Amino acid sequence: MWFDEKLQFREHIQDKINKAYMMLGIIKQNFRHLTLPTFILIYKTMVRSHLDYCCCVWAPYKKGDIEALEKVQKRAT
Repeated sequence: MWFDEKLQFREHIQDKINKAYMMLGIIKQNFRHLTLPTFILIYKTMVRSHLDYCCCVWAPYKKGDIEALEKVQKRAT
């Protein structure tokens, strides 16, 4: 986990968002013909795990952070 001198997790959140987008790209490139249950399983394993990592500690409470995290989930669906 990354945090700055003000104990804000902006870098950590941005890093996790970037990794989640990278995983979505890998899924779209390598798995072209997926059924819905298979996609959900792969999404939860490869993407959602990055977004949920230590979320109880950094708990996004700023509106911009929450919207950025939700944007990843909306792109996946």
